[in-house]
Amino acid sequence: MIKNIQIKILFVGFSLGFSLLDLGFARSANAQAFLGVSAIPPRLEISVEPGKTVTKEIKVRNESSTEKIISTQVKDFVVVDDLGTPIQVESTGDFSNRWAASSWIQVSAASLKLKPGETKTLMVTVIAPEDALPGGHYAIILHSPQNETALYETGSLIETNVGTLVYVTIPGDIKESAMIKDFSTPQFSEYGPIDFHATVTNLSDIHITPVGQIAITNSLGFKTATLPLETVNIFPYTSREYRQTLNRKLMLGRFKAQFVAAYGTTGQLVNATLFFWVIPWRLILTVVAILLIIILIAKLNRKSKIDKSPDSPKVEELEKELSALKKKYRDQK
Repeated sequence: MIKNIQIKILFVGFSLGFSLLDLGFARSANAQAFLGVSAIPPRLEISVEPGKTVTKEIKVRNESSTEKIISTQVKDFVVVDDLGTPIQVESTGDFSNRWAASSWIQVSAASLKLKPGETKTLMVTVIAPEDALPGGHYAIILHSPQNETALYETGSLIETNVGTLVYVTIPGDIKESAMIKDFSTPQFSEYGPIDFHATVTNLSDIHITPVGQIAITNSLGFKTATLPLETVNIFPYTSREYRQTLNRKLMLGRFKAQFVAAYGTTGQLVNATLFFWVIPWRLILTVVAILLIIILIAKLNRKSKIDKSPDSPKVEELEKELSALKKKYRDQK
């Protein structure tokens, strides 16, 4: 999928869809605790016209109790999974990324010395080329404490970084499109909870942040539940997984689930519908069996009472014979 690219694992504290991602190895929160360094903000959004220059501020803070020397560099990244994990990439010479922005960005200063608890400001300058294509362009500003690594569970040492994702938007004729690649749940369940899985693919020239829900209704059309979707970014021509759970134990019947999400600057929609059944058949069989036993016992009790009743046929016959004998006796007198 990624040709002629060296992939480097890094730790970055990202927000709005990346919130302290582990980037495939160890949690970023652990990395920041280990490094004692934080990047402010974790995400920087910049809009710039082709051929123009924009300058913004970012900050780096030393959260530790020791002095740190930090070097800063700008790298491109790609997203290679449906979890939105950004991976730093380094070109081997022929790498072309339509959404890369690292070559447009300059950061000063390139090296910082931070005392314990100290915060310093860096200036980020974005110089957009004259031929910059409309849409989103992305890079990572990395802050690397010198001579510090993190120990992975396998015992290997890996380089650690914290940083800021930079989102550069070039105005213009930006294509915005998305599709639902998958929306699924078990078609039949005996009990809840019911798990839902969806995958949304971004076909836009810019990242999108879908906002929506999974609405669940029963066979009568009444609302059963509304499950909000996690607010995450989806980069151009990548997909993102959504997982939600209907936390109800006892349900009965056929249900409809609708995935609906709005995205883009003009409120485009993606939606998908599925149906599923929830039938607690073992519970139903148990209840039916209990009802049958109760009915059988009631019938047996009724029959027993009828057999013992003075109005039974045998008693009536005896009373008739007794009346006949009384009448015969009176006639003989």
